[in-house]
Amino acid sequence: ARTDNALLLARAAYHLGNRHIPLQIDSGWLRYLHDHVLDEMVQELGLDVIHEQVPFEPEAGAHGGARHHHHHPA
Repeated sequence: ARTDNALLLARAAYHLGNRHIPLQIDSGWLRYLHDHVLDEMVQELGLDVIHEQVPFEPEAGAHGGARHHHHHPA
């Protein structure tokens, strides 16, 4: 998804991050795995959605790529 507006880009990253969506972020664009619901949300925020087949290298995240395991009683 692309925009020249830094505020719109930040808002989109914020909303996608709240959904724990892996993101690749650069100047003027962000990238996530295709999902039509997310595409609609990002478009409503004012970004242009572009479908591409390119390498996807998301940010490592707050936990440095470590997985969080949930333990539930049996």
